[in-house]
Amino acid sequence: MAKINVVGQGECEFDGQFSMLEALDENGFDMPYSCRGGNCGACAVRLISGEVEEIQSPAYEAAAGEILTCSVIPLTDVEIELI
Repeated sequence: MAKINVVGQGECEFDGQFSMLEALDENGFDMPYSCRGGNCGACAVRLISGEVEEIQSPAYEAAAGEILTCSVIPLTDVEIELI
């Protein structure tokens, strides 16, 4: 089970939820989002370490070093930072 560490907020385990955003939301993290479908970019975070896999092709293109939490799942323990 991969762990998700949010800088300054704590960590939770990814337990097979649909997306990283869903796992964070279910564990009480106050994560920004709007569409949950990769269209708006509101859920973009900086990926500090770890590996993720894209589970849907988002319409919004995140900047280099950033990921959309609604469109990925962690493959390893990851550390992310709100931007």
